[in-house]
Amino acid sequence: MINVLSLQICKAVVSLPRKYCQSKRLSAFSMKLKRTLSKLFVTIILLPFAIFGILHLFFLWFYVSAPVYRFSEPEPFSGPNLINPYQDMHPDHWRKYNFQVQSKAWWGITDGRLNSNVLIDSMYSLLDYDYVATSDYQKINRHRENEALFIPTYEHGYSIRKTHQVCIGAEKVLWRDYIYIQTLSHKQHILDLLRPDNRIVALAHPLLLDGYLPEDLRYLSGYDLIEVLNNMRISTAHWDTALSNGHPAFILANDDAHDVSNSNEVGRRFTMINAANTERELILSSLEKGNAYGFDFFRVDDEPWPDKIDRSRSIPHLTSATLDSNRFTVSFSKPFSRLSFIGQHGRVLATANDYHTASYSIAPTDTYVRTEVMFYDSSAIYLNPVTRSQDGEPASGRLAEIDQRATLLFRAAIAGIGFLLIITVLFFIRLRKKKIRQ
Repeated sequence: MINVLSLQICKAVVSLPRKYCQSKRLSAFSMKLKRTLSKLFVTIILLPFAIFGILHLFFLWFYVSAPVYRFSEPEPFSGPNLINPYQDMHPDHWRKYNFQVQSKAWWGITDGRLNSNVLIDSMYSLLDYDYVATSDYQKINRHRENEALFIPTYEHGYSIRKTHQVCIGAEKVLWRDYIYIQTLSHKQHILDLLRPDNRIVALAHPLLLDGYLPEDLRYLSGYDLIEVLNNMRISTAHWDTALSNGHPAFILANDDAHDVSNSNEVGRRFTMINAANTERELILSSLEKGNAYGFDFFRVDDEPWPDKIDRSRSIPHLTSATLDSNRFTVSFSKPFSRLSFIGQHGRVLATANDYHTASYSIAPTDTYVRTEVMFYDSSAIYLNPVTRSQDGEPASGRLAEIDQRATLLFRAAIAGIGFLLIITVLFFIRLRKKKIRQ
């Protein structure tokens, strides 16, 4: 009995190191697996935050390096001369254009992922558009670039408040923007940066999220057009503020469609441009001169496509807009229900009803006169303004100038705040180390 017991004890003692080693190996493997999974988890969770942090540093750098502008007080249009943007208009040369529609871009991250270039062309051709320039976010869409009518266009901006710009005749994309808040100086800086690389710069949907306030339009310059008509938004208050303060801004009207299969989004608002053909230079030149107008095509909710197509083929158009001395006369292909001549600060100067033609004698006190026309189907035409001028040439409206002293002081203040933050962080790190040692 004693011999049997001794034999079992001996076996147990001999096998103990083997079991112990196996246990240690398992424990080491478990710890290694746990550490690997932990690192993988941390990487997956923290990677987006790391990317955001890096982007945030770029965004902060944009703010830190931004210049501060000084703005002169605006003055309205003045002078003995009147400029009629329609003096070279031909009644049979109207072209139907849209410069705001998004296609699938950036792997479908941005809105417009349902639209292909072919689908966009197909839907707009049904409504007799002469050309649609696709304005993808931060990307020039090269569809049809080998054709003479191609106009490179994109929508600049990724700020929270949708302070965007439609860049027409674009050469390259500007990646700088102020994503969080934008002061008047920030908005002016972006316009100045866009100017060299774009033939035409338009303020996009000013009313959307108050991306541009009417008050901003008193001072901002460096743009050519205002997207007064945009899908469900009409920004005439912004337009009249700009014009009342001497800024020669013309109208742009666009659908800004994100789903071209939806009849509510397509063919809603568009720009009619007067040009002999659709060659790019002619179109851009007419836009720059203001030989164009915005059309607000009355929307019938969820209208069947055949009905919308039929209606779109019988829209009225401008047949003449002449200036005889100080008398401005406009005529249309269909009778209007109401016409308004509008002047300084958006004030209605005169109205006319139920006719094809209307005239207004521009008074010496009128700084500009623009025309809004409502038709019997509730569609409307918005004409570009006749403006006053000292020398017969459009005023520049430039009020902004970089304030070098204010810019230097701002950057010095930012540097000082950054230095104090670094000193504070280092102080608390040192204080914590002392507590740990104790």
